[in-house]
Amino acid sequence: MFKHTHLRIIATLGLLLLVCAPVMAFSAAMPTKAPYKPLRIFYYREGKNARTSLYSGELAIDVLAPQAYTFQDDGTLVGSVNQYVLSYSKNKGIKVMPLVTNPNFSKSGVHSFLDDAAQQSKAIEGLVKEAQDKGYWGWQIDFEQMDFSYRDKFSKFVEKFGDAMKTNGLISSVAVVSQFSQNPSDYVNTLWQDLIGVYDYSALASHTDFLTIMTYDDPDSEGPIARYSWLKKVMDYTLTLVPKEKVSMGVALYYWLWNDATGKIVEIGGNGGIQEALKKHTVTSGYSTLEQAPYFKYTSKKKHYTLWYESGRSIQAKLDLMKSYGLAGFSAWALGLEVPSVKKVL
Repeated sequence: MFKHTHLRIIATLGLLLLVCAPVMAFSAAMPTKAPYKPLRIFYYREGKNARTSLYSGELAIDVLAPQAYTFQDDGTLVGSVNQYVLSYSKNKGIKVMPLVTNPNFSKSGVHSFLDDAAQQSKAIEGLVKEAQDKGYWGWQIDFEQMDFSYRDKFSKFVEKFGDAMKTNGLISSVAVVSQFSQNPSDYVNTLWQDLIGVYDYSALASHTDFLTIMTYDDPDSEGPIARYSWLKKVMDYTLTLVPKEKVSMGVALYYWLWNDATGKIVEIGGNGGIQEALKKHTVTSGYSTLEQAPYFKYTSKKKHYTLWYESGRSIQAKLDLMKSYGLAGFSAWALGLEVPSVKKVL
């Protein structure tokens, strides 16, 4: 009896192997989904706090983006990255992608630049040479305060810039002010004409490796630097024009201090200012679950203030949103401004 049972078990196992073998082979051949690894970009402005934050190694940084270069009136590239910062980044395997801005974000200056093809060619040649000399990963164009009428001219410049970077094995990127529609009347005052409308998301993305959407400085906010509802609206709109793998979501690491009586922002700063306020004042803390943002209130010289900032909790909510969209990653402004709880998240 035991002998026959044993034979039946062997036969059954053999049949199962024959049936399952094709399935097992197919499963083995199926590609495994790579884990989500966002590109973590941190903007950098030279200073003690920024250097301390960088050298501490507490933040996982893939790309350091120093705001360090601009163009002169004739298209000559000027600026530099701190040599110690550059050496440290290279030793730690951190890519360096400097920003190049229009001087003082001057409207007349950038318009003159976009009207002059020779200036642009000289500028792009300078970018290529500097990147090759210094070993940069690439560049991010951060031109601001441009009139809507220069939309096509800016896109054409970025096309030339992107082509030159690709030809020379460099990464190209553009920082763009947040949009959530193409209707000028959806924006307060003349923001569309004077600041926002110049960025043709689709055209800019088609000629560069990625766009950083500056999803902070929410113009309609009366509290948080970036309301969660507004952030989501910007992202939803952006993804109708730009592939998700070409979108880096802007993340703020600073605070806004509001005068409650006037409804005006009276101060912008980082962790140092927050710690100073906590030492000097008795505060009442809170967190908006609706807009995913922390704040605290205090009174000074009979005036009432509310300070909105970003904490580990609020940043995590934004990172979860980024992951849900499958974006390329985030761009955080700026290194050295973050509160301690943010470091645990980032």
